[in-house]
Amino acid sequence: MPGFIPPITPAEFFHHLQRCIPPGGWHSRIVVANSGGPDSVALLYLLASVVRQQNELQHSLDDPPLDSNLPSRYGFPQVVGSAHVNHNMQDAAGHMEVKATQAAKWLSVSHIVERVPWGAGPFPPLDKVDERIAREARYNRIFRAMQRFKTNVVAFAHHGDDQVETAIMRMSHGSGTRGIAAMRPVRRWGMGNRDNVIDTFGLSGMRHWIVRPLLNVSKDRLLATCEANKLDYVNDPTNFQPDMTFRNAIRDALSGKGPTVLQTTGSSPSSCKTVNVQSYIDELRATVPDVRPADQLREAVRRYGLRMEEVDTRVTNILDNSRLQSPPSTLLLRSTGLEEAATEEVRFALIRRCLRYVSHGPWGSIWSEAGGDHRIYARISNNLWPSEPLPPPQDIDPQTGFPKDPRRTFTAGAGVVVYPVTINTHRGTIVSRGPDPANRNEEPGWIFARAPPHEKAQSGNPEMHAVLDVTEELLAPRGPVHTVLYDHRFAVHFDVARTLGAFSREELAAGKARVRIEPDTKWVLPKVVLSTEEEGTRREARFRWFLPHWKGAHRKPLVGRPFVKMQFVRKLDAI
Repeated sequence: MPGFIPPITPAEFFHHLQRCIPPGGWHSRIVVANSGGPDSVALLYLLASVVRQQNELQHSLDDPPLDSNLPSRYGFPQVVGSAHVNHNMQDAAGHMEVKATQAAKWLSVSHIVERVPWGAGPFPPLDKVDERIAREARYNRIFRAMQRFKTNVVAFAHHGDDQVETAIMRMSHGSGTRGIAAMRPVRRWGMGNRDNVIDTFGLSGMRHWIVRPLLNVSKDRLLATCEANKLDYVNDPTNFQPDMTFRNAIRDALSGKGPTVLQTTGSSPSSCKTVNVQSYIDELRATVPDVRPADQLREAVRRYGLRMEEVDTRVTNILDNSRLQSPPSTLLLRSTGLEEAATEEVRFALIRRCLRYVSHGPWGSIWSEAGGDHRIYARISNNLWPSEPLPPPQDIDPQTGFPKDPRRTFTAGAGVVVYPVTINTHRGTIVSRGPDPANRNEEPGWIFARAPPHEKAQSGNPEMHAVLDVTEELLAPRGPVHTVLYDHRFAVHFDVARTLGAFSREELAAGKARVRIEPDTKWVLPKVVLSTEEEGTRREARFRWFLPHWKGAHRKPLVGRPFVKMQFVRKLDAI
């Protein structure tokens, strides 16, 4: 007879939620992705209960004593919303929508339904949809629901058993510790992916967050929560069809009902492979022999997650200690500071973070992290942390009179080039030569920068040479200020009325003039140019920055012409 499975109480859930606070704090509104299933209905109930309790507590503290130890609601969500995405891809879709709507109504939570318009706009016809496209469409609609709710936070109901499935899926693809750690309790939504309109979120994606407060909770406890609180839900029938998706097959294997040796499918026979799920199960269990078997897999993945949090903290500290001021969009690191990265795990995590920060790929995309390819990370690591100390420079550069740098510039992937430099720590500047042994203020370092764009003659793709024509956008703006994401690195804000006044709306509308954003300086900063039939091309605004003693630095940082403002938007954060 199975033992008693305790439901999750609002008090316990409150502590799980505290692990998910976005770096900037909670928004006053939060929306739950509500499928109508037991997991999301339980999450909606728990979140609505905690928010209601916190609101009531705050209302009772109109004049609290100065030494009050009661928790404050300040900075905590005040309003909960529910959003359901109807893919209309299965017979049960309508029933699931009804159940999700009923659950929200029963909990007195505002609810909206987003339907995927297959065959319209960027969405392909339904008969062309696969698992990946369905997932991207769901995220597209959830993001739209966040905007409709006027919030920047969505809560997903992924739980501990989902974590195990994710870890095994990633292990089957050769992932290391970061992959086995599976999903994070909180992460930035991100910009999306290249060449995919459905999965593109741009600058707005940098301001939105995903939280998953149930990652340390088992599925059976969510079912117990639904039962204890008489929550009605519906089971998605496709979750129990092992031939539907690879995740379903893994879930079936973990339950003991299905085979543990699986055959994946691919676009070609060579891309198919055999996956021994049991070997991954045994590998995870071996890491936690002290835990009872029923909890081993969830606990193993949880510990991998904690380990990655420790690695991320270590990387943050190393970057703080080694980073120096440098031109916008670049990353200048002291080699002596990098020596603190003593393990491959920390080095690879640091490399990944640096690439994502400097790359011109969408922030958060796998492309911006060189595909997560450990072979690329190992190559970069060998340059930054050579296994054998480099011999002291012997040759003298006849042009500078200083020692030649034995290190070499290298391409890192993700559109990033890494240059060896000598840093003058007193002046905060760099030179492209070896350190002067007689100068105690000089030491070796590296600067990560966006790779130079291709020349126009080499490619017909404007993105390849970092040229963006914004004329049509300025002629049909959505508001008084129009913002353009340039090169996935900079936000360029145009005061529309003043821009059109300065550039002549009539010439732009007639096609006699064009407004473009083009690369400027070695660091590929944005500049706004106007091209006309009569005058040719003239520069109208540049990204202005200032660092003492640096060549090309301009005073009045971040200011161009009065009608254009620019800012660098990528983040170096772990999440």
